[in-house]
Amino acid sequence: MGPGIRYTDNLILKVENEDSARKVLELYQRNRTAFERFEPTRPNDFYTVEYHRQILAREYKMYISGTFLRYYIFLKMRPCRIIGSVNFNIYHDNDKPFAEIGYKIDALHQNQGLAYEACMSAFAVIKRDYGINRVDARIHPDNEASKRLAEKIGFTPIRLEPKCANILGKYEDLIRYSVNISDIQ
Repeated sequence: MGPGIRYTDNLILKVENEDSARKVLELYQRNRTAFERFEPTRPNDFYTVEYHRQILAREYKMYISGTFLRYYIFLKMRPCRIIGSVNFNIYHDNDKPFAEIGYKIDALHQNQGLAYEACMSAFAVIKRDYGINRVDARIHPDNEASKRLAEKIGFTPIRLEPKCANILGKYEDLIRYSVNISDIQ
């Protein structure tokens, strides 16, 4: 289990529990249109505090068990408002652990290098505290911002995964990217 809080030059990365459900909901409400274009179709109760309370409780248990890590991103100059997240699903395949990353940043804070800063800080935790070197990302082919970030970090595309994600009620292709953390740090 990695540290529950990290600091970078501009950011605070923090593991949250169900007490932060309203703040998480506010992030999704502010970015509903931007996020829904590239993420799996949401359940009907997604935009409720109770839904996020349950998800945060489940994610916190997975964090404690070492199978999941999500850092919520805050600006140091505005530490009460969540502006994004970076998360890892952690897998063990033939004694070679690897992770799949997901990330999102508030539309008002995109193209400022903040997602890159958060991801690089989180990679240090994944490598040091979880023993993970390989990280994969699954990215929608039209998500140019996400592809640029992945390539800036050092990810390379490895294969197309056809019709594997239900996005806005339609099955869409994703591209799987991969990186070895030791190659980027």
